[in-house]
Amino acid sequence: MHVVPVQHWTSRSPFDRNKTLWAGFLIDSPSLRTLFVGDSGYSDDFKAIAQRLGKVDLALIPIGAYDPRWFMKAAHMNPEEALQVVQDVGAKRAIGMHLGTFSLTDEPINEPAERAAATGIIETPKPGQILDLGDLLKTIEL
Repeated sequence: MHVVPVQHWTSRSPFDRNKTLWAGFLIDSPSLRTLFVGDSGYSDDFKAIAQRLGKVDLALIPIGAYDPRWFMKAAHMNPEEALQVVQDVGAKRAIGMHLGTFSLTDEPINEPAERAAATGIIETPKPGQILDLGDLLKTIEL
């Protein structure tokens, strides 16, 4: 497993703003390379991850909680920025996350999934839906 940089602010109290790291994970296994972005805004970190560690098979990317952009852009990406992450890391398959469970920001709750579906690349499971890793592996040419 590799800890990888992502872009987000941190704070656990009024006195520790941005004093800790925020990270994602690249999980290497013999059968699957998975990038778990976690919670992030878009940044050139994703190009650097691919340059340093190579392409990934599966990317789990946040696609919600992005409006208003002037306020949320640095911490949360929208579906189109998530698509850029897929391209940056060369993912063969992408699943959108960080959406649809409660209304956190200004976009309509179903909008992130609709915009992700419009990319034709990022899939979004319904809240609570179980994805079978074995089934995912069958759809990725390794």
